[in-house]
Amino acid sequence: MSRVLVAGGAGFLGSALVRDLLGAGEDVVLLDTFDDAGEGRALKEERTSSVRRFGRLTVVRGDGTDTGRLEGVLAEHRPSAVVNAMRLPLDAAGLGPLLEASRQAGTGIFVHLSDAALYGPRDEARERAREDEPVEPGDDRDLLAKAAEEEALLASGLPFVILRVFAAAGPGTGPSRFPTGALEALLAGEEVVLTDDAPRDFIHPQDVVRGVLFALRKRPIGEIVNLGFGLAVKPSEVVRALAVRAARECRLAVQGTASRAPRIADMEKAWQVLGFSPQFGLGEIVWDTVRARLFPAEAARAYQRPEAPAASSSSEPPKPVSRRELFGIFRRPFDPNRRS
Repeated sequence: MSRVLVAGGAGFLGSALVRDLLGAGEDVVLLDTFDDAGEGRALKEERTSSVRRFGRLTVVRGDGTDTGRLEGVLAEHRPSAVVNAMRLPLDAAGLGPLLEASRQAGTGIFVHLSDAALYGPRDEARERAREDEPVEPGDDRDLLAKAAEEEALLASGLPFVILRVFAAAGPGTGPSRFPTGALEALLAGEEVVLTDDAPRDFIHPQDVVRGVLFALRKRPIGEIVNLGFGLAVKPSEVVRALAVRAARECRLAVQGTASRAPRIADMEKAWQVLGFSPQFGLGEIVWDTVRARLFPAEAARAYQRPEAPAASSSSEPPKPVSRRELFGIFRRPFDPNRRS
């Protein structure tokens, strides 16, 4: 890598990736609309201001679907890689303009963060979502748009990798997003209300970033790869763990059931093509969320040096842990004296 353009670089996952790329010494072009959609403009500005000290950062404010604007930005900066972390408006031009601008600029690899909710529900509770399954967006407009993005990328002729991200949870989310919203309710002494308690495959944002970095370096062109943890955890379990870490009483209510049962990732391919296995379990998700809220100065020092794969293609990736070991990592006791 030499220069990476991150589209949606002020968002939840995009900003985490920008920070780690800069910390790893890469040149980064951060492209974002900085609008009020999603988590709001103020939070996007705050995330970006925290990395402006890096001289290798270029911030571009612009619409990620504006063909002329994108062509100018890509022609000027000529990134060797593009990572798409945008949440595109449903009524906009979709991913096409960014794909065409990337193609014209001769981009070496296009990494697309997609949504694992595209996997259809299954009756078999233990059946894990595999990348060779056909997507089943149903009639959900957001998922139909995500499916269209993947189709556009497949037809673009660009060298690409699609990463289907499961339930990313941890520090850096907006105040209304899980688990930050749940923590705010606990701190205020309020009841935490969950719309459903279906088990999900929660993944720490730092593991998502690691997965993107592995894809950029290993370049498994044309592959679709899951990024999850591989274990089913109920949101209520996360809330109770948050209450323990924040030393607050836990009052919890579940108001409904999930319209689409969330799937759990099969992580075999992630290991085979990326050498990726998750490192941060429930303990880290919970503690890092609490730390970011209650101890921001300490949180700001966390994860400043990203873990990157070895530069040599002949180097062996870290040995994967067994499913039993993963289960132990994810369920480890929340020892308040443990070094974080």
